[in-house]
Amino acid sequence: MDKKKINRKWILVISILLLIGGITAMTQLKTPFDIFLTKDFTTPSKNDQIAYLKKHEKEMTEAMLDDKVKTIEWDWDSLDIETIGNGTPQGGGLVLTINGRFNHIEDSSFTVGFNLENRKSYPKIDDMTLMQPLRIDGGTKLYE
Repeated sequence: MDKKKINRKWILVISILLLIGGITAMTQLKTPFDIFLTKDFTTPSKNDQIAYLKKHEKEMTEAMLDDKVKTIEWDWDSLDIETIGNGTPQGGGLVLTINGRFNHIEDSSFTVGFNLENRKSYPKIDDMTLMQPLRIDGGTKLYE
């Protein structure tokens, strides 16, 4: 056999083995870099959501103020994202909730919510909804 033909055969065999090895490695995803291939970095974290709401704190507070409510204190640590509805794709949704206090009353409370389109979305500030009425005495009495 000619030396060039032998070299071509070895190059072909090695290329096929490398191709098979590469495909196998890609399907196994067992490297330290797999997180970059499998993790969705576009979903905002709780801290991202808090930072976003803090940028809009003035708007949120102004929406809460009226004849009875003169001051608002937001409890940023209470921020939560929950599934609402019956749990099916047709009947469920996501809501971001946050609690707070008002009028410097220590045992006052309220909860506001924002519907979210999906886990990647931020709330629309003008869609804020009072989810729990204003309460005092640790939540046992409605605030009149």
